Amino acid sequence: MMNVLIIEDDSSIQMLLKLSLEVEGYRTETAGSVSEGLKVLTNRRTDLILLDLMLPDRSGFELLQILQREYRSVPVIVLTAKNEMNDKILGFQLGADDYLTKPFETRELVERIKAVMRRTKAAAPASETVQVGCIEIDRRERSCQIAGKPLKTTSKEFDFLWLLCTNPKTVFTREQLLDQVWGYEYYGQTRSVDMMVNRLREKMKPHDHLVATVHGTGYKLEV
Repeated sequence: MMNVLIIEDDSSIQMLLKLSLEVEGYRTETAGSVSEGLKVLTNRRTDLILLDLMLPDRSGFELLQILQREYRSVPVIVLTAKNEMNDKILGFQLGADDYLTKPFETRELVERIKAVMRRTKAAAPASETVQVGCIEIDRRERSCQIAGKPLKTTSKEFDFLWLLCTNPKTVFTREQLLDQVWGYEYYGQTRSVDMMVNRLREKMKPHDHLVATVHGTGYKLEV
């Protein structure tokens, strides 16, 4: 059974989400602040986070940054009353997997959860472990090593590397990466892809050349 962590400070919305998801067969944990959410993440297995941006102690954006620093490969759907494009862009750049503006129908939320989990836990190939050159990546454990040393990644960084490692001769356009890693149409805005690749390359040094830029097109794995 899938475990969903609801981080929402409005008790009525929190309860509505909890009841709606439990009717659908999900287990839920709730938190009303960033600090409470981090405690749950430390002590409970979490498969997906529903995150409100407006929280009493810190913002949801700060929690996204914390998750990224601590390399938790847990997908996040942001729930917020904010509808400004800049907030959406920042949320995606910080690792959010989807974004839903309040008010919303719980049926739509459930379908978005299913879509995110399908992308995160898509049917695996015959082998869960792939090695290409000095990169070894394990989909079951969602772990990666380069030249025998662990590489800590965010959820999207891992999905990006997995896509490249399982298609080592393929050049992916930024639009294809948005669709296959982010899973949403973003009206041609591709800077989220470039920013993530830049962060990943920093972590991969001195092997950052393995993620090669194909100028005017996108990215590929340098075998």
